[in-house]
Amino acid sequence: MMPGGRQRPVVILTGWLGCHPRNLRRYSELYDKLGWNSVARIPSPNSVVAAMTEGPPDVTQAQTGKNTAFTSLRESRKMSEIEKLALDTLEQLQILKCPYFMVHNFSNGGCFLWEWIKFILRQKPAASPLYPTIDSENLQKNLVGVVFDSSPCHYDAKVHTLLTALNYVSSKSMREKLIVKATSLNRQSVENRFHEYWNGLLTDAQDTPQLYLYSPTDHLSPCRELEKLIELREGLFGERTISKHKFPDSEHCCHLLK
Repeated sequence: MMPGGRQRPVVILTGWLGCHPRNLRRYSELYDKLGWNSVARIPSPNSVVAAMTEGPPDVTQAQTGKNTAFTSLRESRKMSEIEKLALDTLEQLQILKCPYFMVHNFSNGGCFLWEWIKFILRQKPAASPLYPTIDSENLQKNLVGVVFDSSPCHYDAKVHTLLTALNYVSSKSMREKLIVKATSLNRQSVENRFHEYWNGLLTDAQDTPQLYLYSPTDHLSPCRELEKLIELREGLFGERTISKHKFPDSEHCCHLLK
């Protein structure tokens, strides 16, 4: 608690592919010194591979009920693993009753989870009975910022980038299974999903403040494409809303550990 009995704000740390809770401990300690509590959420490696071809339906169409994927999802009530994690995260936020919160995404694993968090937050309760436990309007009001740390990664619809990222999965047996799954993904589905993912981040109409942390030596998050995205978003919302910090020589998901 803060002085006067007030609840501390909360930062959601969304981990990268192959991340473990211990890897996020130093970030939790950093935020604790800044007066923030933290909640770590790490998508499973299997859910990250699945997210290469499966993502949230279009938010605008979903809210009007015209998106067939959303209608099917609403009727079947079958949620993907990463969607369930997003829903669980927001439900915990409501239990914590924090005054405001932010999201700190690491790599595409964390950014895929952020996609679903964002999707759930932007559902209009009256128009969507899909998430009856979530007060989306109140939570959206309390979201004060999003940090993109080594993300989003412009993988250009190439599966080999995912195969490189799978080296971060420590379990050899799991890594081998995921490599088989990744190489069997439908190439057209991967390409379609990539364009939806990247364009959704480029053209996101929400003016929530964003901070991008990146480096030219990060081989998994190409600096050139990320800077194009940042420049476009600066043009949309201005440099007071879209911030960035370019580290000279730090590696993927290690920028704040220097």
